[in-house]
Amino acid sequence: MSSTVDPVSFDSIAPQPVRTVDGSRMLLRGAQGVVGVALILTAIGLWIAPGASWDHELMLFKLLASAVGGMAGIALLQGFARPAAPKVEVDTIRHEVRLVRTRGKDRFVLDRCTFKDLTRVENSGTYVKLWGKNEALLAEVAASDRVAHRSLVTALRVAGKL
Repeated sequence: MSSTVDPVSFDSIAPQPVRTVDGSRMLLRGAQGVVGVALILTAIGLWIAPGASWDHELMLFKLLASAVGGMAGIALLQGFARPAAPKVEVDTIRHEVRLVRTRGKDRFVLDRCTFKDLTRVENSGTYVKLWGKNEALLAEVAASDRVAHRSLVTALRVAGKL
């Protein structure tokens, strides 16, 4: 009689957002939003400005400028939205932690770190904090399933991190 063991599902592990120290991305997105709104308002303002000339040559230029400015403003506003936080995937079979961002049906692996390359691991109750390369906090995992937590702790002990 042979028995097979199903791999432990980590669906019960809540994904945690990646924390960044500096606010450069936030400032860039904010400036992008301001420029996008300014372009859209400029495109609208070309048509409602008082005392504007209605010559045929000027109308064509205003139409082209407002179309390009409006489309560029909308494109900048779409990039202004905050991207979804990446999900943390802990693979106890391959002994690695992955940060994954999904966009539609596409799946992008942002960072991958094996258990043996982790610089520090803290286990307190059902929370496990994993630090990756350069002492950066890679993931903070909260396992509500006891079997999943035990499997993660066992895999980290095998890798020599706990």
